This record gives sequence, structure tokens and C-alpha cells, in this order.
Amino acid sequence: MILETSRLVLRPLVLEDHKDIQKHFPHWDVVKYLSKNAIKWPYPDDGAEKFLRNIALPAMARGDDWYWGITRRDKPDEVIGVIHLRRDTASGNRGLWIAQEHQGSGYMKEALEAVNDYAFGALGFDKLVIKNAADNEASRQLKIKTGAEMLETRPATHYLGGSAQQEVWQLTAEKWNAFKVMRDFTRAALTGGANAVKTLFCKAQAYMGIRPAADIPHDDTSVKGSSPHRQTAAKTRGHFATKARRQKCRPPAPFNGFNAAFKRNSYAFVPRP
Repeated sequence: MILETSRLVLRPLVLEDHKDIQKHFPHWDVVKYLSKNAIKWPYPDDGAEKFLRNIALPAMARGDDWYWGITRRDKPDEVIGVIHLRRDTASGNRGLWIAQEHQGSGYMKEALEAVNDYAFGALGFDKLVIKNAADNEASRQLKIKTGAEMLETRPATHYLGGSAQQEVWQLTAEKWNAFKVMRDFTRAALTGGANAVKTLFCKAQAYMGIRPAADIPHDDTSVKGSSPHRQTAAKTRGHFATKARRQKCRPPAPFNGFNAAFKRNSYAFVPRP
């Protein structure tokens, strides 16, 4: 499955990608937080080819794992990183790396959002368990910025760089969906101002307390006097009934804060997406 974002295209790895992986992967800042049980260091000259031929491609063929090569839209032929998703929760459901020169670009967060959507949507994961070296601050921030919560910290001896502790995080489908709602609110605030936030609140029925038509006695005579089939269809479409349409949308308390902040042209309290 090919996944696309505004700046990236994530595509399944193929054997020919070994040249790009061999170029970008064997650098200390890329590998130091990875497992010495899985990575030989110094990295052999044929390490990427053997990884693809003996590990990644067979696992993908079995349907146990998904490996995406991260490519940029402006340079689609070059793999600059890899995201690995697997069913094996005990080992951690996700692994990743990105080339040294692209670290800090926001590419990995952008790619992870697409992978999370695919994992919880198309693949039906109910949760992702994700692990990292405790002193890997970039990985920790990435998890925080994509809605994960830390479960525990445990001793570790397997990291190439000698990290002595491992953090274990979890991201559930429920929390991912809630995170996306709040992320969209924040982006709307940053780009469209308070009115854009208000519009999102008013559209998000589940967060507004405004009941859809199926839950409100329908007083629209064009439907009320019609056949049961038409009445059911009208409710199923999820349109607001007349009673709901007459209600003034009253966004919850955060809108007042957004509105006041934008009147002052102060954005300091708004979290960056």
C-alpha cells in the first residue's frame, strides 16, 4: 500500500532500495538507538541488501510486517528512511529511522501520521506498542506529538549506543482518533483563527452535545407525513432535524480562550501541531 502526505510518498520497500539504505543508514546518529541484536556494527557493505533479501521482503510476503521506504515528492526515486510496522506487540509494533540530513525536518512526524491512519483504519490495529531508548529525546517527542502515552521505563542492555533504559509507549485507536480531532482544531486556529475553530466544533457533533436527527423528534412536515421508508432515510442521512437547526451552536469553553487570544493577536498558548 502506497501512503501519501503533502511532502512525502511512502511505498513498500523493494530489493533495489538497498543502494539508498546502504547510503543513508550506516551513520552513528542513525543507528545508536537501535538494537545491537538486530544491527551489526560496523555495518557491513552488503548489510542493506541482506536486510532486504533475508528479513524485510520475506516478512512482507508472509503478511506479518509492513516496510515503507520514505521518499520525498520532489525526489521520489530516493529512499531517505524506513518505517516498519508489525503485528508482534512483544517486540514493539513500530520501528523507524530517517537519514541524518533529514532529521529535524518534520518528515518523520508527517510519515507517522499516515502510517497510524493506515494501521488503525485499513489494518484494524486496536493499539500500537512502541519502544525507544530512554535517552532518545527525538523519539520521545515524536511519540508525544502523535498522541502516544508512556506506560513504563525498564532496564535495557541491547542498544548499540549503550542506553541503559527503555521507554514503553502505547497508542490506542481511540486516543489516535481523539488526537486527530484536537490536532485539526489546533491547525484551524493557527491558520484560520477563532471562527475556523468554531466551525470545527460545530461540525463535530460527538463533541458538541448537539444531537443528530436520528435522536431528535422530527417536526419537518415534509418528512413527517411521508412513508416510513422516507422518514428512516432522512434520519439515516444524519442531517440535523429542524429543532437542531434552530439551536445556536455553542462551542465548548476552549473557543472563548481561542477567541480572546486571537483578538489580542496572542498565539503563545496554542500548542503547535
